[in-house]
Amino acid sequence: MADNTTYTRLMKIADMPDFKKRHGIKAGILIPPSPFIVPNGWEFVHQAPFEGPSVISAVLRGLGLEVVILDQRRDFDPEALKNGPLKKLDILAVATYEDSFPFIQKAIEIAKQEEPARPVILGGPLVTSVPKLIMENTAADYAVVGEGELTTIELMDLIMKRKGALAVKQIEGLAWKDASGAVILNQRRAQMRNLDTVPAQDLSVWPEVKKTGIAPEIYMTSSRGCPGRCTFCFRAMPLLRYKSPARVRRELIFLKKYKYRFAWWSDLTFIDSKERVHKLMDGAFKGIDFRWSCFTRVDGIDLKVLRHMRERGCDIVMYGFESITKDILDYFRKKVSKSQIIKAIQLTRKAGLKVGGLFIIGGPGETRESLRRTVEFCGRFKEVTRVKYMSAIPGTILYYDAIKRGIITDEAGHLDFLSRERSAEDDQILNFTGLAEKDLRQAYRAINRQIEVRPYEYWNSANRYLDKPQKFKERPFVAAS
Repeated sequence: MADNTTYTRLMKIADMPDFKKRHGIKAGILIPPSPFIVPNGWEFVHQAPFEGPSVISAVLRGLGLEVVILDQRRDFDPEALKNGPLKKLDILAVATYEDSFPFIQKAIEIAKQEEPARPVILGGPLVTSVPKLIMENTAADYAVVGEGELTTIELMDLIMKRKGALAVKQIEGLAWKDASGAVILNQRRAQMRNLDTVPAQDLSVWPEVKKTGIAPEIYMTSSRGCPGRCTFCFRAMPLLRYKSPARVRRELIFLKKYKYRFAWWSDLTFIDSKERVHKLMDGAFKGIDFRWSCFTRVDGIDLKVLRHMRERGCDIVMYGFESITKDILDYFRKKVSKSQIIKAIQLTRKAGLKVGGLFIIGGPGETRESLRRTVEFCGRFKEVTRVKYMSAIPGTILYYDAIKRGIITDEAGHLDFLSRERSAEDDQILNFTGLAEKDLRQAYRAINRQIEVRPYEYWNSANRYLDKPQKFKERPFVAAS
C-alpha cells in the first residue's frame, strides 16, 4: 500500500514538477572523482551531468527541498571539502561508484566530524552491490539500495518526520544502522514497473550548468536492467524495463534548453529489441538535432536497425567484445562467438557507423595463445576503443569466485585496489590466469598500439576524428588512508 502511495507521489513529481522550496532543508549530492582515463575527445565522461544524481535531484526538489550538487570530479583531494562546501547542508547524499571508495570514505568522515548529527545517505552502484561492506566501512547512516526514486521519497519522510512516515525498518530498499551501529538490510524493493513515472533529469543544480546554462553533453537511458548474466558485470536491476518512446522524447525536448549536442545512452543493452529501437528512432529521436552513442551486444543487430540509428544521429556503437576465445566467452556467459563479433563489425561499418570495441585481457582461461589471437584480431580490426585488465567488480559472479579462489583475500582492501584502476597499462593486475604479469602487460601494450588512436569529434558529422593522435589523458587517484 505504501509503495502505491509513493508511486503516486513520484508520478506527480514527474508530471507536474513544482520545485518551490517548502521546508527550508538543503540537501547536497556529492559526486566523487574517478581515476578512469578516457580517449582524447571523450572528456565529457568526467564532465557531463550524471543521470542518476540528476533524477534524484528532481525527486528531492519535487519534495520541496533545496538541492546542490557538489561535483568533485576535478578535485581528487577530499580535504578540500573541509571548512566550506558541507557547512550549510542539512542532508548529505553521496553517489558511490566502484572506483571511488577511498574518496567517499574520507569525505563522509569529514562530514561527520563537522556535523555528527547530519544524516549521510549513500546511493549508487557500489553500495547497491555490497551494501553491508560499504556501510560497515563508512560513517554513513543510510544507504539506498537499487533504484533510488521511491526509497528516497520514503526516507525523506522519515528524516523530515513527516506525518504518516514509515518506520525505518519498513522502507524497502534501505540499509541503515541501529543504535549499536549494526548494519540492517531491509527487504529489497522490487524494480519499478513503469519507468515513465521517473522524473526528467534536473540539470540546473550542476555547478557548470548553473554557471553557463549549457550542458553540451548529457547521459540518457531508455531502459533499465539487463537480461544477461555476464560473470563480470553487476546487475543492480536484473529485469529489463523500458521507457516509452513518448517519455524519452519528452525528456530529450525538455533538456534541449541546455543546448546539448551529444547524448551517451548508457542502457546496458540498447538494441535488445530491434522493433523497440525502430520505434525510438521515429517516436523519440526524429527531428531532434544531436549526435549520440550507445552500448549494445553483437548478437541483436541487423543492417536495417543500424542504418536507422545512423539516420537519427548515431555516430558510434560500442560493443562488449571482451574476448574472441570461446572458453573465455563461455566463462563470461556472453553467449556470443568470434564470428558474431566479426559480423557485427562488418555490419556496423557498412551502416556508416564507427565501431567501439571493448576487450578484457587476463580473464579466467586466458593463455599465451589466446592473447596472441587477440593481438592479431586487433591488428586486423583496428576500430577497438578500449582494452583493460580483468577486474572483479563487487557483487559479480567473478568477484565471489575470486574470493572463493583466494585471489581476493580482503574485501575492504579490494575497494582500494579498484580505486587505482585507471584502465591503463601500468595498472595493478588481479591475476586470474597462470600467466606472468609481464605476459599480460606485453599483450596490453601490443593491443593498445594497434587500436584506434584518433580522438573523437562527435559534433563534426563529416569528419568524426581529429588529426592529432593523442590517445589518453592521465588522471590521478585517491589513496586509501
